[in-house]
Amino acid sequence: MNTPSADSVVVGFDRSQAAAGALHWSADEAARRDTELHIVHALGFYQPDTSHQSLADKDLLAAEEDVEQAARLAQEGREGLVATWEVVWGDPVAALIRVSRQVALVVVGARGLNRFTAVLLGSVSQRVAAHSVGPVVVVRGTQDRGDVAIPGAVVLGAAPGESPQAVEFAFAEAARWHAPLHVVRAWMYPQALPGYLAVPPPDAEEHVAMERAELADMLASGRNAFPDVDVTVEIRLTEPEEALINASHTAHLVVVGARRHRPSFSMPLGKVVQRVLHHAHCPVAVIPT
Repeated sequence: MNTPSADSVVVGFDRSQAAAGALHWSADEAARRDTELHIVHALGFYQPDTSHQSLADKDLLAAEEDVEQAARLAQEGREGLVATWEVVWGDPVAALIRVSRQVALVVVGARGLNRFTAVLLGSVSQRVAAHSVGPVVVVRGTQDRGDVAIPGAVVLGAAPGESPQAVEFAFAEAARWHAPLHVVRAWMYPQALPGYLAVPPPDAEEHVAMERAELADMLASGRNAFPDVDVTVEIRLTEPEEALINASHTAHLVVVGARRHRPSFSMPLGKVVQRVLHHAHCPVAVIPT
């Protein structure tokens, strides 16, 4: 078993097509970070039984061969990339959450092999995004590796009071990929009638000015730390998830913050993060706050 270093990029791997996409994305990310790629393949729960030991050994050997091949594939065309791997018995969610405590980034595909529980987003991907200790990227969309040379923008969903961690992550990714940073802020006006919005122009202008001033303060530290990143700001009167999903069509990555301390009986991920994870057209980074 290999132990990943603190600055490693870790990717969850199985035999699914989505995992192959996550492998390529994470390998490119690790190469950009000049760090190690660590591949984790969990075989699910297994209760030791001497009568089934030969079957377990066979499954383990097959999995090791698959992951070793995946490591070689990740290194193709990425000179100097170090790819390590491990195969573990147990729940893949638990394995990835455990490793998220000690690495820089965990990457998963949008769907695994079990499509019955993955109508929109795979159960493993959703649970890892909801409970990971560190940043998680869920790789979805149909971007080709040929597009890597000219990435789209990094999109930051900047909610009111957005965490410094999410802002810093978005700026760092934009700088790492030599991509512009597109900051999206959405706001809603109280509806007089269901489905009907009527915003007096003076009220809208005043509110947009207030939002712009708050965003300037929020982004100040990132601009100072990454002065070469080209930043654009978009403030829209719409649902935030709609604005982010629309922006994801041409984006390299969408970054959203996710509160880990939520009220009792609420969903582990908020409505906006859930919908973006289910419907975005590019990878989504979930930054725990």
